[in-house]
Amino acid sequence: MSDHFIDDLMFITPLGHAPGIRLFGQITAAHKSPVALALMHCRGQHQDTTDITVDLTGVHHLSQQALIALIDVARALPPPLCLTLRARPELGLKQRLADHGWHEMDDLRISDT
Repeated sequence: MSDHFIDDLMFITPLGHAPGIRLFGQITAAHKSPVALALMHCRGQHQDTTDITVDLTGVHHLSQQALIALIDVARALPPPLCLTLRARPELGLKQRLADHGWHEMDDLRISDT
């Protein structure tokens, strides 16, 4: 897989300073596969890490199905790997995760910027 993905709504690029990816635009259910593939590619590139970051600070909309896809990725990570979602408060991730009980997952962290 390429290090980048782009379509009319979304752009994925690798993080330059840490294992992970940065997303821009509007993330919909149709983006589940490219996001999951980018994260798997990142994990293969950084097998010595315990934390993979998804930077959502450039995202204006994150659909519920796309959020569920990120939750599924976090659940599939073998210990001690953890998925960190970095997002602006406007996405309301903390509340959205708490609404479904996902805020207590050991393999998922939220970092508001």
